[in-house]
Amino acid sequence: MARGRIVVTGLVVVLVAGGVTAAVVGSVRGAAPEGEAPAVPQAGAGSAVVTLSADAAVHPRAATVLTQMQRYFDAINAGDYASWQATVTPDRAAAQTEDAWRKAYRSTKDGTIRIDRIDDAVAPAAAGGLLVRVGFVSTQAVADAPPDTQAERICWHATLPLAGSPLRVGATRSGSSVSEVC
Repeated sequence: MARGRIVVTGLVVVLVAGGVTAAVVGSVRGAAPEGEAPAVPQAGAGSAVVTLSADAAVHPRAATVLTQMQRYFDAINAGDYASWQATVTPDRAAAQTEDAWRKAYRSTKDGTIRIDRIDDAVAPAAAGGLLVRVGFVSTQAVADAPPDTQAERICWHATLPLAGSPLRVGATRSGSSVSEVC
């Protein structure tokens, strides 16, 4: 009988400790400030307001990243090349002429934008840089969609490098974005 109580007491201690640990971890990395990740809207791209997950919000540079990513998406949605150019690194801006940019984004509208994660870049060349994991919905004319995802609406999950002072969006590498029709 005493052995049974010890086993039960031991299980209770383990369960309580696990619950306390889960509560502490949940309070730090729990649900996003406004709940779960936003649902894909029934139609269109959704709100163009950039939001932060709870994980991204605790990064020390979250406010700066949020501001810069809002400017980046606002420029795309407005078709404003000069404003977009001010949000990206000089090498990225140089790699895409205004004519090419206007053609690539002529019908694009991005929304349901959420920064899921912000990580400090680890490569020595990226000192002070960040990697920003962002999900968003993009709408565009099918003719303007990427060749591998010919659709009017695409759900994107991308890792964008941010570098410099002020932080600017750098060129992405192959495999840094995943897209699917949504």
